[in-house]
Amino acid sequence: VRRPPAARWTVSFAALLVPDKARELAAGIRVGAEAARVVTSIRDGATIYRVVMGPYPTREEADRIGRESKQSYWVYEGGP
Repeated sequence: VRRPPAARWTVSFAALLVPDKARELAAGIRVGAEAARVVTSIRDGATIYRVVMGPYPTREEADRIGRESKQSYWVYEGGP
């Protein structure tokens, strides 16, 4: 019997077009020992630099991390 994959939740702080700005923002976001990081993706032919933390096993955990960061954030289902 196959089980559906466990939900994962990611905290996102920004989606930027300039890698240096994304790295600078990520460097200033920490919750405990965990630091935000930059992940890249391509959207409509442009490279997007997303500042994220996670994934976390529950939405509640992701929301807690977002609140503790003292930054504007949103939470989405799935990995970075």
